[in-house]
Amino acid sequence: MRISSTFLLLLCASTTLATGTGVRIQLKHVDADANITTAERLRRAGVRLQRRLELLSGVAVPFTSRGVGDYIAEFSIGDPPQAVQGVIDTSSVLVWTQCMTCRPNCFAQNLEYYDFSLSSTGRAVPCNSSLCADDNAYEKQRCAGGHGGTCTVRASYGEAGIAGVLRRERFTFGTTTANIAFGCITETNNSVQMALDGASGLIGLGYGDLSLVTQLGATRFSYCLTRFFGGKVSSSTLFIGPSAGLSGDTPVTSIPYQNLGVPFSSFYYLLVSGMSVGRAWLNIPFPALGVIVDSNFPFMSLVDVAYKELIQEVSRQLGGRLVASPVDWLELCVAAADVRRLAPPMVLHFQDGGEDLTIPAENMWAPMDRESTSCMMVINSATLEPPMNRTTIIGSYMQQDMHVLYDLDNHQISFQKADCNTI
Repeated sequence: MRISSTFLLLLCASTTLATGTGVRIQLKHVDADANITTAERLRRAGVRLQRRLELLSGVAVPFTSRGVGDYIAEFSIGDPPQAVQGVIDTSSVLVWTQCMTCRPNCFAQNLEYYDFSLSSTGRAVPCNSSLCADDNAYEKQRCAGGHGGTCTVRASYGEAGIAGVLRRERFTFGTTTANIAFGCITETNNSVQMALDGASGLIGLGYGDLSLVTQLGATRFSYCLTRFFGGKVSSSTLFIGPSAGLSGDTPVTSIPYQNLGVPFSSFYYLLVSGMSVGRAWLNIPFPALGVIVDSNFPFMSLVDVAYKELIQEVSRQLGGRLVASPVDWLELCVAAADVRRLAPPMVLHFQDGGEDLTIPAENMWAPMDRESTSCMMVINSATLEPPMNRTTIIGSYMQQDMHVLYDLDNHQISFQKADCNTI
């Protein structure tokens, strides 16, 4: 989830949506192939987070925090197929990748740039397409060059930015193919590279007509994120369409989500009535509690008043067990051996009939220096840009080994504890 809020400028688009038949996509964490310790994996995540904090300017943008969780999908575009890597993002809408015409104005990536001149199935989206009239918090339609011109895409991410044209092309996910409208990006800068860590672009799963979920004609999607601190990191899985669903006897927590206006219109927003730690209910004003579930922000951020209450209460409960933090961006740490025995779980209590969501200690605390110390993975959203300093983010670390289902028909997100290695 992001450290600010994306301003996406869509300058025209297309209409026909692909029919959803159920898609299963393997996700890889950016550090999955690295032969490194758990502590080094966490250090890298922290560095990525700090880089994004540092590159932010006064412009609001969700995307600049994107990539800090770094779950990457590998798929192909065109016929013959060209390999692409995209960071999944539940808070952005646009699907985009860098194109060959980007050179020399784009950042380096792991794979070759997509070359639309080699594909027999792609075409530019004209300005008279209905998707060009799509208008949400971050996407405004404009039609430079007259109504019959090509739809162009421009996005600002604080100091970062992208620009290009909207195209329609054959996307292949395993054995599934679909015709998708996407941004063929011809200009970026190095700040965007820091947000993607070598991936080719972004897969928007947020609320909007240009998201991959909507274009596949799907009404649900789910993912199950494997643990990325501890031994070898296994692949995770994203399901879109009929293949997305929860199973088994493990209890399911279901919570209604809201689609708010600007600046949160592309987000899945949960209304919280309270928060407790262990048996203690935190004294947090009701307006301070709203939650965004984010697949691509690594940790949890809390609005300032909630963060201070949490730090105070956890400090009171752990007392003399607390140890010095080895990093300056995390406040509370204990001996790693004490986490399961002493660290209290966090419970979020929701409005609108939503069930309580318990975040276990192992999803709140992570091993640090040589894994002898564990720290609570929560930051103060006061360090983030607007509008993200006004809300709480449940990041990917908190969602590990949870199967998370987004039901778009019923406006509901469900959480089920799972062994994501087996899904």
